[in-house]
Amino acid sequence: MYNVDEGEETCVGLSGKIHSNLSDYKKVRIVLGNMTCDLDSAVSALIQGFCEYLDGIKNNETGLAVVPLMNIPEREYRVKTEVVYFLKRHDIPSNLLTFRDQIDLIALKDKGIDMEVVLVDHHSLPDEDIFLKDNVVRVIDHRPRDPRWPWPGKEVHLEIVGSCATLVARSLFGKHPEVIDTRLSNLLRGPILIDTSNFSKEADRATPIDVEIVETLEKVGKLDLDRNKAFNEIIKAKTDISHLTPDDLLIKDLKVTGGVPIVGLPMLVKNFLELRDDILKTIRNFAESRNTTIVILIGMEVDLQRVARDVAIFSLTSGQVLKEKLIEALMMSKEPSLDLTLTKVIHEEDGSCSVAHYTQGNLRVTRKQLLPIVQDTLLSQCQC
Repeated sequence: MYNVDEGEETCVGLSGKIHSNLSDYKKVRIVLGNMTCDLDSAVSALIQGFCEYLDGIKNNETGLAVVPLMNIPEREYRVKTEVVYFLKRHDIPSNLLTFRDQIDLIALKDKGIDMEVVLVDHHSLPDEDIFLKDNVVRVIDHRPRDPRWPWPGKEVHLEIVGSCATLVARSLFGKHPEVIDTRLSNLLRGPILIDTSNFSKEADRATPIDVEIVETLEKVGKLDLDRNKAFNEIIKAKTDISHLTPDDLLIKDLKVTGGVPIVGLPMLVKNFLELRDDILKTIRNFAESRNTTIVILIGMEVDLQRVARDVAIFSLTSGQVLKEKLIEALMMSKEPSLDLTLTKVIHEEDGSCSVAHYTQGNLRVTRKQLLPIVQDTLLSQCQC
C-alpha cells in the first residue's frame, strides 16, 4: 500500500489490521490488474500504483491510500511461476503484495468509503466486478477496444501496443522521470520483453512505441543485463512446471469470458494432453467445477529461435453444439485468420467429453485477438 498521508511509500501487504484501518483514510484508490495476474498485469499494477502515489503527493491529496491489487487469491500466486521469480528477483516477496482475497472491496464500498478504481491491463469488467463500475476513474490497457465498455466520462488510455507495461512506463516517464532508476527500469522492461516475445519478428507483437520505451529504459536505467538473457531467465521461470500439477496449469494463466474458461498454457497444448493418461478427466473436473461445458486451451512454446502455437477445444457431451459453433468461428475467422489445422480429436472412453486439437499457423494471433471471436460466438448463441 502507498500511503500519501505519511509523505513516503510503504509497500506492505494488506493484513487484516491494515484493512480495518482503511476507513481512516479520506480516499482509497485501488489499482486493479486483470484476473490472469500474469507478469504484465502484476508489474503494471505495482508501478501504476507507485505512479498514483506520486500523483497524490504532487496534487496534495492528503488522506489517500493507494493499493495495487493482485487480482487472484493468495493461494494461486505460487502457480504464477514467472511472476514469483521476477518480483522476488527485484526484492518484492509475496508478503509485500496484496491479493484479491485479502481485501473486501464490496465491504469497502458498502461502508461508504470514497473508493476509486484504476483498471490496468484490462478494460472490461467480469460479472463479479460489475459492482466496481461506478468507482472506475481511469483505464490503462493495450487490448482491442471492447465496444461494450466505452467508459464515457472516464480517463481512458487504450492503445494497441505489445504490453501494458509500455503504457505505464510512458506515463511514468511523462509525469515522474526523476524516480526511474535501474530497479524500476528492469521491472518495466521484463513484461515488455515477454509480451513481445523479445521483439521477435515471427511473433510480430511489438510496436515502435514498445521498442522506444525499452530503449529508453535501458538508457536511463543503465541496464547491464542484455535483453536475450533477461528474456530467457523469465521464460525459464514461466515454463518451469516441475512443481505444478495439470490442475495447477489450468489456472496458471486463466481468462474467463461469458462463463467459458480460456486457458493459456506455458507449453503447447499437444504436450499438455500427453502429461498423463487421464488428462481428459482432469479437464472435465475443471469444467464441472466452473459450471461450464466448454474449455478453450491455448498453447505457446517460445525461445530465441522460434515461436509455436496451438489451440484445443474441450467439451462435455452437452456442450457439443456450442463446441462446433466455436470451432467454426475460429476456423472461418479472417480478421484475424488463425490458420488452424486439425490434428486429432480425442474422446473419453465413457463418451462424456472430447477435445479437438489444432495447430495454429498464424503465430501473430494471441489470446487477445482470439477473445473477441469467442465473445461474439457466445453472444450470438445467447440470442438464438
